Amino acid sequence: MRDEVFGSDDQRALLRRGRSLAALLGHDRRYSYYGRSVGLPGPEDGDIDHLAALAIVQGSATYLAVPLDQVEAIKASVVARGLVPMVYDRWDGSDLAIAAARRVVATCSLPDDVTMQRLDASSAEGHLASLAEMALGCGVLPPCGEVLRGLLRPAVCLVAIDRSSKVVSCAASSAYAHQDHPRQGRKAWWGMLATDMARRGQKLSLILGAHALLEMESRFGFGDFMTGVEPGNAPSEAICARMGLAKGQSAVIGCTDLRALASGRMTK
Repeated sequence: MRDEVFGSDDQRALLRRGRSLAALLGHDRRYSYYGRSVGLPGPEDGDIDHLAALAIVQGSATYLAVPLDQVEAIKASVVARGLVPMVYDRWDGSDLAIAAARRVVATCSLPDDVTMQRLDASSAEGHLASLAEMALGCGVLPPCGEVLRGLLRPAVCLVAIDRSSKVVSCAASSAYAHQDHPRQGRKAWWGMLATDMARRGQKLSLILGAHALLEMESRFGFGDFMTGVEPGNAPSEAICARMGLAKGQSAVIGCTDLRALASGRMTK
């Protein structure tokens, strides 16, 4: 198994625990995983004690779809168990997202000094290391390399590389629920949009994000996408809106154990 994990000591340890737990639980449709930690698609797949146990074992775990009228109660339950909650708006898109991605691809081009590459089994380790350095500098924790390379489950990771072979932007999409999950088995996570500070304003992550979404549709047949955005993150909200995603009636709730992840959050 490739051991390509990045971030702080705490983050790398969390990613390794998540990958090992995914190997044990990946056959069970109650669980979700897209390269960070094993979580639960929603509260119907496991109660708060179940989520808390996953967080204590790994350092962090997440409900990916919590009805808005349950958010405050779940936050309080997380705190009561000595854990730290993080709530993100859940943005979803399907036909409108695919149409928006096609418009972006048709009307926007990468700069001449940048090329787009999809990570796979043959991609150089240096490209993943460069991606991780850039993404972590933006506060974004990359999933494990096996997911980014598409070795573990349906997934696409695209990078923009400049003439010095440096990754200057990235975007990714991956299946996250078991294929037999009744509500979320054919939905994909979309995100990890990050761009080097010196290259911002060139629409790099928008273009890569559009291509990643379309590749998930054409290669693997996914037509529904979701991502989590911290409330008030206006740049992320703007790019989600342009990509045809919209806030729905559910939220993403993370649950973190400070003894394993001192920062209290797995990623931005």
